Amino acid sequence: MESPGHSLQIGDTEIPYAVRYSSRAARKRIIVTPGGVEVVAPVGTPLEGGSGVFAFVDRKRRWLFDARREIDEQHQKLLTQRYASGAKLQYRGRWLMLDVQAGDVDAVELVCRSKFLVTVPAALDGVRRLEAIRVAFDGWLRDRALRDARRLGHRHEERLGVEAKGYRLSEAKSRWGSLGLDGVVRVHWRLVQAPAAAMEYVVAHEVAHLCHRNHSPEFWQTLARCLPDWAERKLMLERWETDHRAV
Repeated sequence: MESPGHSLQIGDTEIPYAVRYSSRAARKRIIVTPGGVEVVAPVGTPLEGGSGVFAFVDRKRRWLFDARREIDEQHQKLLTQRYASGAKLQYRGRWLMLDVQAGDVDAVELVCRSKFLVTVPAALDGVRRLEAIRVAFDGWLRDRALRDARRLGHRHEERLGVEAKGYRLSEAKSRWGSLGLDGVVRVHWRLVQAPAAAMEYVVAHEVAHLCHRNHSPEFWQTLARCLPDWAERKLMLERWETDHRAV
């Protein structure tokens, strides 16, 4: 259960926060992230009164102000490193440079040629500009990832004589792809940053599971029918994954 819409005023600074009640919480605590501030409290904790949430947040006002400022500074530094003009972003295994220019546009526009040409609204600056580029870039990647997954999936469906119920993107923490009981192939959207051959391995792997929902010898034989060099592609994915997680 959540209680949004609260804020703490510290001088000229207003810090909005949401309150989340948890049956697992043994005490009140504050979580500060670039996305905002959340106060987690045991179920039944009142908002007002000496033992309430408001008093707790007020007692933590100096810590909260410093933590929010530190998080914001770290976030801006990270955004600058990744999304300012001259930074490099990965797409299909290649690192392409960003060329960011202000222009007469209503929203961020992104074109990929030999580099990423990014046009941002002239009114955006600072963190707002960087955050807008991040959101636009992630959206652009997701769009390409779904297109690639569908295109590659249909290719291997035809080769194996099977048909998936659809293709969707995922954000799974432990796997790059999966085949659900619903027959839908799910592929992690970040795979579009890997070499194209590695992404094709993941898609073909999941399509092959339409024939065998296991990793039996028959499964690997089926995968080899549509992707003879799957082992080399799997190794490519593992190498990219190691580098990707180190970035």
